[in-house]
Amino acid sequence: MAGPTPAGRARYARLVGGTDEQTELLRLIWQEMKALNGRIDTLRVELKAEVATLRAETRAEDDALRRRMTESEVRLATSVTELSGETRALASLIREWREDHRADRADLRSRVERLEQHAGLR
Repeated sequence: MAGPTPAGRARYARLVGGTDEQTELLRLIWQEMKALNGRIDTLRVELKAEVATLRAETRAEDDALRRRMTESEVRLATSVTELSGETRALASLIREWREDHRADRADLRSRVERLEQHAGLR
């Protein structure tokens, strides 16, 4: 379908109060707007693809970080459990040593008292 003839355009321009130059200027503006709209659509598609890529990368990094955190938490829990067992064993050993030292001190005290009595210091 062909557009209006130049004479038809001129007649229309006179009816609406414009000139052929104004009509041509509006036509050029319209063509530029259509071209700009096409570029905007292309840019929107490219941005949409870039956002999708970034989302996928972020999800992958998030998954990897979650795995590393879980592994770290398991290692930490294992270490805490081992440390708890070691602490109990050490506390038990210290209690044994304390009892041994109490017995040694009591024995030494009685020996010192006997020596003092024997030496006449008491």
